[in-house]
Parts: sequence; C-alpha cells; structure tokens
Amino acid sequence: MRIFQNAGAFSPHPHGLEAALDGGWRLRIRSMAPHLMRIVVEPAGGLPLDRSWMVAPQGDVPWGGRNRDDMAGFDPPVTELVLQDGGAMLTGGDFRVRIGTRPFRLDVEQRVGDAWLPWVSDRETGGFALTENGRHIRHFQHRPFGDRHFGLGDKTGPLDRTGRRFRILQLDALGYDAEIGDPLYKHVPYLAVQSGDVTGGLFYDSLAPMTFDVGAERSNYHGIYRYVEAEEPGFDLWLIAGPDLAAVTRRFTLLTGRPALPPRWSFGFAFTTMHHADDPNAQAVISAFADRCRAEQIPISAIHFGSGYSSRGKRRYVFTWNRDKFPDPAALFAKLSAMDLPTVANLKPVLIDDHPDYAEVKAAGGFIKDASGEPVLEQFWDGMGSYLDFTNPVMIAWWQERLKRQVLDVGFTAGWNDNNEYEIGREDATATGFGKPFAAPAARPLHALLMTRASFEATQARSPALRPFTITRAGPAGLQRYGETWTGDNFTSWHTLKWNLRNALSLALSGQSKVGHDIGGFTGPRPGPELLCRMVEMAALHPRAVMNSWKPDVAFGWEAATVPWLHPEVLPQIKAALNLRTTFLPLMYTLAHQAHQDGSPIIRPLFHAFPDDPRAYEDQDAMMLGPDVLFSPVVSEGARTKTQYLPKGPKGWIEFHSGTLHPAGKAVTVKAPLGRPPVFVRVGAALALAAATPDVKPHDAPARRLYLALAGSTGRGTGRHFEDDGVSWAFRKGEALDLDMAWRWTSERVDIALRRRAGRLAMPVPGAWCIDAPGLGKRKVVIKQEG
Repeated sequence: MRIFQNAGAFSPHPHGLEAALDGGWRLRIRSMAPHLMRIVVEPAGGLPLDRSWMVAPQGDVPWGGRNRDDMAGFDPPVTELVLQDGGAMLTGGDFRVRIGTRPFRLDVEQRVGDAWLPWVSDRETGGFALTENGRHIRHFQHRPFGDRHFGLGDKTGPLDRTGRRFRILQLDALGYDAEIGDPLYKHVPYLAVQSGDVTGGLFYDSLAPMTFDVGAERSNYHGIYRYVEAEEPGFDLWLIAGPDLAAVTRRFTLLTGRPALPPRWSFGFAFTTMHHADDPNAQAVISAFADRCRAEQIPISAIHFGSGYSSRGKRRYVFTWNRDKFPDPAALFAKLSAMDLPTVANLKPVLIDDHPDYAEVKAAGGFIKDASGEPVLEQFWDGMGSYLDFTNPVMIAWWQERLKRQVLDVGFTAGWNDNNEYEIGREDATATGFGKPFAAPAARPLHALLMTRASFEATQARSPALRPFTITRAGPAGLQRYGETWTGDNFTSWHTLKWNLRNALSLALSGQSKVGHDIGGFTGPRPGPELLCRMVEMAALHPRAVMNSWKPDVAFGWEAATVPWLHPEVLPQIKAALNLRTTFLPLMYTLAHQAHQDGSPIIRPLFHAFPDDPRAYEDQDAMMLGPDVLFSPVVSEGARTKTQYLPKGPKGWIEFHSGTLHPAGKAVTVKAPLGRPPVFVRVGAALALAAATPDVKPHDAPARRLYLALAGSTGRGTGRHFEDDGVSWAFRKGEALDLDMAWRWTSERVDIALRRRAGRLAMPVPGAWCIDAPGLGKRKVVIKQEG
C-alpha cells in the first residue's frame, strides 16, 4: 500500500481548487451547491470512467452518461481559498475543508447555523492510499467512538452499520441470510455519517466493486478508523450536508434522481410465482387463480408472471412464448383486463446460447464481448448464455422493440427486470460504452440501470399518456428514477421476517423507498399458517406488497406455490391485513407523490423522524410510514402481544385498532392477534384514508375517511393528502388535488381547514368526509375549505 504524502501547487478554480499529489495524481475540489461539495482524487489521465450515470441533478442523464464535470443543474456558491501551513483551506457553502500534507489528508466541517462544527476527518497517518499495485484506491477516515453510519442500500443487519464490513457488488443472492448475508443485489456506495451533532453524506460515484469497512478492521498503528476501497484507480466523492439525516436523505435522493411516481395500482397487493407460469397448463392455472381471488374476495391489484411463459423445459428464452403452456395469450389477457388486473412480465437480460435470436444479436455486436470480440458466455440458470450490452444503442433499440412486440403488444401492462446482476467473471470482458469501450466487470450495475430505463421508456412510448411501471432487482443509486425494487429472493423463516424490515429501511435511506419483500419467502420451506399471516402483515404498510415463491423441493407444479388461501384457517386474518393495506394506501400514495417531489422517503426508521430521542436509535422491529404512522409488525413466532417503544416528541400516540391513547417516550405492550399488526398514530396527525376496502381495484378506494389523532382537551395538528387519476401524467398539468390539512380542537369543537396546495381538481364537499377521531365525543366538527 502506498499512502499519498504530498499535496501542493494549490491553485484557485472559479468553484473550488486544484492541487498536485504524488506521482502525477491530482486533487480537484468543486463546490457544487450550498449543500454539495465534490472531491476528486485521480491519476494524471483522469478517472477510469469520465461519465456518471448515478448523478442526475436535472432528473436524468443522457443514455451515454453525464460528463462528470458538467455544472448544469447545480447552483455553485462563492468559494474562498486560503493557503496555510503548507496546506490550504477551502470554504464553499455549508462546507469548509482543510487540506493537510505529509501525509495528505482532509478535515471537513459543516456550517450549522452560524457555527462551524467538525464532521469527518481523514486518518492522521494518511487519508488516501493506492493498493494492488496502483489498480485500487482506499480512503481512510478517523472514526470517533459514537459515530453512527447509515445507508449502503441493499444490506442486511442493523441499520447502524458501525463495526461491519460490506462488499458493494451485485450478486444473485438466492436465499441469503437476512441478518449477515453480503453482498446482495444492488450497488449503492453511499454512507450517511452521524458524528456528534452533525450528519452528512459520503457518496462515492463509482460503478466498480467496492468495500466499505465501517470499523471491522483495526490497526494498532493507525488508531480507530473506517475506510472505503474502490477496485479502480481514483475517487469521485460527493459530500452532502445535513445537518440531520432527513435533510441528507432528501438531498442524496435528489442528487441521484427524483423517484418515479408509478401508477396507483402498483401500490396494491399483487401476486406472482414461478410455479404458475412454469406449469404445463400455465394459462389455465393463472386464469383459475384470478377466479379464485375473486371468489375468496382477495383485495388484489395486479398479477405478475414468472418467466415460465418463455421457457422450454428448464431453459428460459426471453421475448419468446411457449404456446403449449399458453395456447391463447390474447384470451387470457382479455379476461384479466376485464377483471381489472394489470399484468407484469418477468424479463431477463441474457440470451441462452441456443436462443433463436442469439445469432442475430451476436452479428449486431450486442453482447458483452471478450478480448477477441466474441460474446462472453457465463453460467445462467440451467445453461450458458451471454449478457446483452445495454451500452450499445443498437441493443437498446432491439430490447425496446422486442419488449413492445412480444410483451406489451401481446397484452402485458409492464415489464419486470429480473436476474440483472450481471455476474460477469471474465476479466477481459468489454462493454461498448456508447463508443468509448470500458471493462464490463468494472461497471456491472450500469447494465441493470440501463435495462430498467429501456423497459421504462419502451412502456412509456407505447402508451404516452400513462405513467410507466417497471421493477428491477439490481442496479445502482438512481434506479429509483425508473422503477421500484425489492429485497430479492429471500428465505422463508421468522429470521428473515425480522431482518428484512431493516433491509427495506436501509434502501429507503438510500433513495429507494418504493420497496418490499417477497411475501411468504421466495425460497426455502413453505410458510406455516402463522408465519404466512405475519409476512402478509409485514407487507401491509410497505410500499410494495407482492406474494412470490419458488419451492421446487416441496412439490412439482402449481400446488407448490404460496397463495393467500394456502392455509384456510388464517385466510380471514390475511384478508384483514390486506384490508389494512387498502385503508392506508391513500396515505402511501400521498407519500410517494411527496417522494417524487422532494426525495422524502415513503418509509423510514424511527430515528429519521425523531433524531433527538436517543431510544429511537435502538434496534427496532418497527418503522415509520411517513412522519405520523408508526408500524410495529410482529416478528416472533407464537407472540400475540407486541412491546414497542413510542418516541418522545408528540403529546402521545393513539393505537389505530383500539383507539387507545399511549404516552410518548415509553414502551407499551399491546395486543397483536393474527391479522392485526400494531399501528400507532402520532397525536395531532390528520390522515386521509380509504373509506372502504373493496376487493376489486382496492387501490382506487376513495380516500374519504379523515382520521384525526385527537387526545386531550386542546391541541392542533396537520396532514397532507394528494389524489389524481392514478394512472396518467395529467397531475403535472394540474389535474390533481394536493391538500394541506390544518386542524385544532378544544373540549367543545374540532375545526378543520382544508387548503388547496396545488392542482385544480374539485375539492371534496365537506359532507363527503367520514370523520374518524377516537375520543371525539360530542365535539362539534366544522370543516372549512380554502382554494
């Protein structure tokens, strides 16, 4: 390892500084916005990739990437450079950076109010070092005791990452351990560091495999530290100011691209299983499943198809149809459409070597290639195949044409981008790079991102008036611009149920909060009655709720699938949990619209909402849905009660199911029978909820139940509600209703003011609201509408 020692020849730049480092390397610092600073440590020839696909301040980037030095979309503040003691100090916006030498190191302070507070500092024995004979680079920072670390996206274990080491590398991690398994499916090289009274973000804009060591490693000679290693020469590091976690989360999300607002049906309960589409009589099986859902009054919003519609035996051939299993797809899609059930098709980015289109794609240069120009063959499912190169514009067009002709035109509503981790093992593998070839293993996440974008834009092009929906299992920071995601192929167990919750919250803190888990567990044994019910309950207030399973060791055929009525003895409780989802879906949709606007996560940890309560940082089997709803699912076998700490701050918390008022800042134990997971609402909250729970199109249930969390003789509170047609882009042109709800109460009356925040849809007439306020008593309710 070679530690950088010298920094010198400092020169000002209109937005920062330039400096020389050892061996011809250079340091460049740019103040990009009052809350953003960019630090580049690079060799003389520049960074290995001169473009970025993760940074998107204007909402998206060109297909070929964004020039890393492009200032468009940023608001650079005035900077001040002062030379001192052989080093320098740069001030810009909310950051002040001191550059030391011998060894080269950085100390960063944040402006909080009128004061400069220390935030992060490089290790005193050197901040940056080259390893692997200069092919890799490390960044070392001092790690004070008490620092907390959040983020990294798709990761297992406690939300505070302190003490662990993580690989940032996409893998198809079937049946992973939800507490300690690593790496998983996504690539999010972002860490929020809370040190003292200051929180900020460290985002390393690299698509290469990386390691984040957050205190697992120690050395007697270097003190207590953390480090980040990139398997490429050079760092492009973004500093994101807080001073709190909520601000950092919003700013990181907006830096990497505002989340898409998908159609409202995507927030409803959905179902898929490989067993159905793999069955020899798949069309009849799927048709019968839809009929059974209606007969059992299951509140379902969509059906997703596994890749079996394209399989021959165990081999899968994307963009083809098996007409033995699906003799009349048009009839099936017509039936499902008449039942108001959108459909989603599983898609894979690999052509098996005997795929009917393999020769055509090879001739077009459409695969990832080896040094000789031949397609790289990798193990994929039950055969060898080649990955499509989404940095080749010819292949993007090919993918979109096939998606339209073989999937969307046939009847599917949308595509589901699966198995797109791009496990490319050949070190000589090369991607076209939009005319600038680069090593494919160094940018595996990029293909998942571009695959998802290709599907998103093809769906948009086919129905321009409608908002596209798509899903991806893999991808880097920025995937939220196009679609939702999930925690991958989880294992059926109580252990998974507990720890998957934290995985989702980690993704939400990392910009990707339209997230959920495979209900029932994807792989492993079939869930028993209690576990299945609790897994449905867990999903009830997650933004994504899809039941998905593959149990090849249980039985062959569709009977092996996990279905809502798998255990009839708990079906009423499962339906109750799904109805709870329907009840809260208008709130979930409102929060998704807010995320689309300003990057606020839909779900979040308790400490995100209550940063001043030390107990909120304790490991919790709970989450917040927005700022007002605390969801505490049961994760222990046999439990029929749940003990939950209720954070300090509000006047109290109201248990949603019973209307019982509980004090804030205390742990309470409440009843939690099957089908009724504990939900608490902050006193003062106003929530627009669904007034009914239909089983057909539950996502469109009118939000006319105005829930008021009232306690005590007097008080006041707020809320927000958004509604539109749920499917189109018309909300951008004002065809929506965005309401602020302000209310106050006394011992005699409740006054509610509904103020139009934006949009021109008609306001609901006051009599349309069903008021639900525990403890309302004989108080008079007065609703006034403004705007």
